[in-house]
Amino acid sequence: MTWAAIMDASGGKSRGHGNNSHFVPVSKLAKQAKERLKEIGQEDLSDLFSLRLDGKTRIYGIRDGRALKLLWYDPSHTVCQVTNK
Repeated sequence: MTWAAIMDASGGKSRGHGNNSHFVPVSKLAKQAKERLKEIGQEDLSDLFSLRLDGKTRIYGIRDGRALKLLWYDPSHTVCQVTNK
């Protein structure tokens, strides 16, 4: 898919359309995810992209131009849950 198609399909089901793929501010990631970013030398990132594949399955990565550099495969939507803090 192109980024235009991905972003056009984003928006979330709560808005009546979309697939819940979106940017996630690193400041809102779960503690474990922030720790992992530090371990892999990526603690300076401001956000990651969460790409919903189906149901709970997500992949998380860094948008780099036309590519998504993958960081995590998350089949249960548990590796990188967003917190409200």
